[in-house]
Amino acid sequence: MTKITSLVEARKQFASQETCEKYLAAMRWPNGVTCPRCGSKTVTYMESRHQWQCECRYQFSVTSGTVFHKTHMDLPRWLMAIWLVCHSPKGISSKQIERELGVTYKTAWYMTRRIRLAIQKNMLGLTVGGVVELDDSLVKADGGQASSNTVHPARKVLGMVSRTTGAEKMVSAYSLTREDIKTICAGNLAAVKRIYTDGSNHFSTLCNTAPLFSVNHYRRQYVVGEAHVNHVENMWSLLKRGLVGVFHHVSAKYLQEYLDEFAFRGSHRNEREAMVSLVLASC
Repeated sequence: MTKITSLVEARKQFASQETCEKYLAAMRWPNGVTCPRCGSKTVTYMESRHQWQCECRYQFSVTSGTVFHKTHMDLPRWLMAIWLVCHSPKGISSKQIERELGVTYKTAWYMTRRIRLAIQKNMLGLTVGGVVELDDSLVKADGGQASSNTVHPARKVLGMVSRTTGAEKMVSAYSLTREDIKTICAGNLAAVKRIYTDGSNHFSTLCNTAPLFSVNHYRRQYVVGEAHVNHVENMWSLLKRGLVGVFHHVSAKYLQEYLDEFAFRGSHRNEREAMVSLVLASC
């Protein structure tokens, strides 16, 4: 299957309903069409209805059981929306999707929300390991960056980046005490060799997990040998610029979905052509 690495290629690949159906079928069933109900490969394609019928009498289409199921939007717009979300480093707003695809804002919001939920499903089993950088930050509940003195409601976010694999994760929490950090790391870190932090005392609880090294930003100490948190700082930079400049307002209710979206793009930044496939696999 042709790799799609540019917007021009994406528009060509997703130009018609037929080509999109073939693309999605190849993603869902690389070893041949399989009945989603019984798993049988004895299926017959009904061209007039764009559906298959299995020997168990079940009829299904290429969109059955996916994020596109029972929606009235055509596949070219759906796949273009997924491509745009996956390939926009700072994210893409529903308002921009509305303009790009020629749909209503309500439809664009529905599409981007469904795509984020598929991304979130893809991120569930991801763990960060090897040489890991850890840092925490404050994010205002209605979007943007918060300071420790802000009067606006804020959520604390723990960020994790693997220098070894490039995997990223961000977890939103009401508090990040030593015990909170220990609990979050227990569920999101695996096979850790070394941990680098910014020197916060809250990370000291991880010294039993792996060798722990830190730099003290308050003393203008940013790099000591291999000890630094530059990778996780880059992650914060993209996240906060996206929340402020693209989305403007993100409520606490949906914050984790946005965090997973940014972490997904960061984790797969070196395999951009594979992102659409990963999202489709999670639908």
